[in-house]
Formats: sequence, C-alpha cells, structure tokens
Amino acid sequence: MKQFSIIIFFISGIIFSQSQKDTTSLEEVNLKTSLEIEKAYQAQSNISFLKQEELLQSNQTTITPILNKIPGIYMQQGGINTTKINIRGIGARAQFETNRLKLYYNNIPLSTANGTSILHDIDLTTISEVKVIKGPQATEFGAGLGGVIQLESVLKDQTYAESELLVGSFDLLKQNYSLNVSEGNKRINLTYNNLSSGGFRENSNYQRESYFLNSEWDLSETSKLQLVGQVIQLKGFIPSSLGRTNFEENPTQAAFTWGQARGYESYTRGVVGLNYSNQIGSNIQQNTAVFTNIRDAYEPRPFDILQEKNTGIGLRHTTEVDFDLFGLNSRLNIGGEFLRDDFDVATFENRYQENEGRGTLQGETLSDLNQKRQYIEGFATLDVSLARKMDLKLGLATNKTSYEINDQFSSPENSQTGDYDYDQVWLPNLVGTYSISNNQKISASVSKGFSVPTVEQSLTEEGVFNTELDPEIGWNYEIGYKAKWFQEKLFTEVSAYYMDVDNLLVARRVAEDRFVGINAGSTSHPGIEFSIKSNLNYQSWLKLQPYFNGSFNFYEFDEFVDQGESFSGNDLTGVPSQQFSFGLDAQIGDRFYLYFQTNAVSEIPVNDANTEFAESYAFSNVKLEYRFPILNTLSARVNLGMNNAFNEKYASSIVTNAVGFGGSEPRYFYPGEPRNYFGSLALNYTF
Repeated sequence: MKQFSIIIFFISGIIFSQSQKDTTSLEEVNLKTSLEIEKAYQAQSNISFLKQEELLQSNQTTITPILNKIPGIYMQQGGINTTKINIRGIGARAQFETNRLKLYYNNIPLSTANGTSILHDIDLTTISEVKVIKGPQATEFGAGLGGVIQLESVLKDQTYAESELLVGSFDLLKQNYSLNVSEGNKRINLTYNNLSSGGFRENSNYQRESYFLNSEWDLSETSKLQLVGQVIQLKGFIPSSLGRTNFEENPTQAAFTWGQARGYESYTRGVVGLNYSNQIGSNIQQNTAVFTNIRDAYEPRPFDILQEKNTGIGLRHTTEVDFDLFGLNSRLNIGGEFLRDDFDVATFENRYQENEGRGTLQGETLSDLNQKRQYIEGFATLDVSLARKMDLKLGLATNKTSYEINDQFSSPENSQTGDYDYDQVWLPNLVGTYSISNNQKISASVSKGFSVPTVEQSLTEEGVFNTELDPEIGWNYEIGYKAKWFQEKLFTEVSAYYMDVDNLLVARRVAEDRFVGINAGSTSHPGIEFSIKSNLNYQSWLKLQPYFNGSFNFYEFDEFVDQGESFSGNDLTGVPSQQFSFGLDAQIGDRFYLYFQTNAVSEIPVNDANTEFAESYAFSNVKLEYRFPILNTLSARVNLGMNNAFNEKYASSIVTNAVGFGGSEPRYFYPGEPRNYFGSLALNYTF
C-alpha cells in the first residue's frame, strides 16, 4: 500500500485592490445552526441539503462519502472518473454512468437530453449547497424518475482572494485559486482548480483542470442577471473491475486487458448559462435561463475506441405567482424546459495488441452515427394553504422526447436513418402536509415519473441504436414525519415509500466489458429512511453535532425474465438493503474543528440470480481543521485528514452481471482505496 506523510507548503500571490470592511479571519465556519434545522424541517419529506462545509470534509476529490450521508442515496465510485448514483434503487443497474436523475447548476440543466449526468468532475469548492429531491416529486424540474440534484454556486458579498494547496497519499495534488469581487450591484467569482492523482491501482493516473465563472449583476431593485460558465479538461486512466480472487489478493492491479490497452477516457466539457430573474409587483417572480453545453470525448477501451461529441442548447423558464384562491393563500408555479442535444458517436478498432506495449492504436471505423435528441417539458404546481395546519400541493408535468438518427456507416439496407420519438407522458404529483403542532408534521404524496434510455443503453453490440427500447415509468407513494425537539436542538425525520417501475431498463452482458440495454419487466421499491441530527452546545467553547442517518429497503424484481431465465422475486441487483451514516461535527473554541464520519453498507447482490454478493463494509473518515489570523486582512486554514481510517477492504463500486470469458472469473468488483492521508494549507486575503 502506497502511503506517505504529508508536508504542506504554500505560496499565494494574488492581489486585487478594492476597499472593503475589515475582517481578521477566513469566512466564519458555523456548524449546523437552528436555522438550518428549521430549513430541513420546512422542506418536503424527500428533500435533503448539504452545505459546502460538509462537501469539503473529505479530500476534495470526491463527493461520494458525503452524498452517501443522505438516506436513500447510494453513490458508487470505481475511480475518480468512474461514478454512478442511484436514488432509491433507480439507476442501480447503470454500469459506468449516472442516469435516471436530473442535475442542475443553479437554474441550468447539466444533464443531457437522455438523462445522463456527470457530477464527479465538478469541483466541490465551486458549490455552496447541494439540494437533493428523491423520487419523481420534483414537478418543477420536469419528468425525472430517480430525482433531482441541484447545485448552488458560490457567490458572496465580499471581496477576497483565496488559494489552497492540498496534497495526499497516492501522489494526490490539488491547487485551488479563487477570486471573489463584490462591488455595488455586481458580484463575480473566478475559480481555477488543478487536480492530479497517481491512484493506488495500476493504470489509474488522473488529471483534471477546471475553470469556473459565476457573476451576478443587479439590474434594478427588482431584476438581476446571472452568468455561469465552466470548462473542464480531464484525462483519467481506467483500471476497471477485478474478479473476486484478484480483488481479495491483489487489489492494486488493473484488469489485464485494460492494463495492456492502457485504457482511459479523456474529454473537454463546458457549459455556459445566462439567467435573468425579475420581480413584477409584490407577487410575481420570473426566471428565464438560456444555456449551451459541449462535450468532446475520446475513450480507448480494450474492445474498441469510443469517440463522442455532444453539443446542446436549451431554454428554461418559470413564473411564480402568489395569490388568494377563494380566500386561501396560494402559489402557482408554471414553466417549461427545452433541450436539444446533437450526439456524434463513432467506434473504431483498438489494435493495442499490435502496438508493442505502447497501448492504444486506432484502427478501422466500426460504426459512425449521429443522433439529434430533444425534449420539451411543461410543468405546473399549485400550493394551497387549506388551513393554518394543512397545506396541499398539486403538480402536473408533461414530456415529449424525440430523436433523429443519421447512420453514416451502414449500408442502405441496414441504415437506421430516420425520425423516432417516445409517447408523450403526463406526470401528476399530489403532496399533502399537516402540522400536528408547531414542532411536528406529517406528509403524504403520490407522484409519477419516467426516464428515457440513454445513448449508451440504446447502442447494440453491433454499434447501432435499438429503437425498440421503451422508457421506464414508475409511481411513487410516500408518507413522512418530521419533528423538532428540545428547543430545536434535535431534529428527527422518517419516511416510508413504495415505488413500482415498469419497462425496467437493465444491462445484458454480451461480451467482456460490453453491455446492451433491454426492457425486462418490472421492479418494486419499498423502503424506510430516517435521519437524526442534534445541536449540543456546552457553554461557549464547545459545539457538538452528532448525526445518524439510515435506510432499509426491500427492492426486488416483480417480473423479470431474461433469455428464458426467470429472476422474479429476487433482490434488485446493485443495491444494498441497509445503509447507514453516522458521525460527529465538532467546534472547539473559535479555531478548531473536528469532523468524523462512518458509512456502513450491507452486502450487495451483484448478479440477477442473487448467487454472488459484494460483502458488507464500514469505513470511517476523519478530518481536523485549524483556522487562525496572520494579519488584519490575511488569514490561514490548515487541514489534516485520514480516509478509511481502519483500513477496511471493500468494493467501492460493482459491475452487475459480469461474465467470465476464456475461463476467467467474472469481474464484479472495483476495490476501494485503503487507508490514505491528506492535508492542505489555504490563505485568504480580504480587501
């Protein structure tokens, strides 16, 4: 195991001249306050929040352990650039990507028109808050089946320059540089990040640069304009998954063929969005966003080379109106969203075996397709206060998705060129909330969602699109209870839900590391989630905030027959039936902070027959932080941390339904990182 001690040094040379009120420390860090407990209490039962302080409690390379604090979410990470997220079992069967949920940055969609989302390459220092809506209740964001993850950007009413250097085990090196300017009616934040890692496995080097711009201009007292832009350049090698023997005996090795081919992915990805918001009178609020995104990707794999280019443009608008409905306080939110993506997908031979050990060698073209995919969504929600203790929310969304295929490689008789579409769907949502008292309330909801097949799921083993795949459609039924206790020092929440999904999209393995998507019957998703958070203050020098979150689920295949074999009644593949996160956030005096977190996961079935499982595990992360002033306007922050403190051996991600070829074991398991260390030093200069 490759580890090293941490020596931190730092040089900062950013100067920006601007008068500003005097401050003697970095931005004050506060643990969860009663205001944040109140925010969680007022939110709907399936909505969770993470603030930036929580996101940065790990080593800034991944959001995975932090996102897994939220009950009902399971994010797997095979490497820095190999992640997938499922929410309440939706998306569990994805192989190497996140789909079936929608991802937004402020009011700008980051998901593609087919539902694919990339979260792992967004630098955590550019996110001020994460909001997660679980299941298909997010009517105001359209038609997602799994849910919505909304990221809020960092933009502060303060002028400062900040730089940070972070180093860690496995040659981890990360540099952050940020400039935030606030002057009159204008605010701007510029951030540059550079992250590199050697990885603890063979063929796992990683390099990422990201450039981020967020600006806001108050045009008047009632209107403002926001510009957001981000460019990411990434190259990450892929060690791929291992069979059980290699996973247990030598987890640092790469899968043989991926090591021989030196497989990797590289891409440049960018998004630019302009959002205009204005207040009309005292009761009408409007937001209009226009945006574009690009992605140019190249991925040499042992079995072929995949080249993808994607360009998207879109528009999103919402209008909120507060009014009286028959004497009842009401709010109407209506809007729509349009997104059009142009996908160019080509595959080539990979002749790495003829390249004398130098890795990838591009050969002849195997396929060359263009797909233009677009959706138009409309949505409306009506919130009505029926009585002092009773609120009702009615929602309805509709989605129409269509696509065009231009087959530039196949012969005319085999060409798929043509126009295709999915049936228009209507997605109702009903939520009722009743306040038992000022500190207790219950809620109940019924909602419907759907998800279309992604481009990768639609590609057959011959590299052509399967136009016969149907979208997944599901109904979700949920009840919840929330309460605040002991003068808002304790917050508790419990939810029970049941979701049934038809036209289940699963991956059938057709060759080593190759999968095709198929519709395979239906699944049921019953589960229970709970959350307990506390605020404990001892005099003025010690603040303790323990928490305990967990979920129990009983997901299974209702009807699932694949190639004549029935898996009906088996547990859903790729999802743990039990998941817990507990820990402690502590503040000692004004300068010392301690964060301790443990994630525990039960065993996971890795094949549909439920004959193979990834073993249960629990790993712990710990971080210490010290903040101190240097000069009147210059302050510093020092961090030391340790991930997987007890050196647990576990599978951080799995490949469902792996099949062994040529007498080899099925490669189900991505090894999780062993114990590793990190540390950082940051300087902040306030003008």
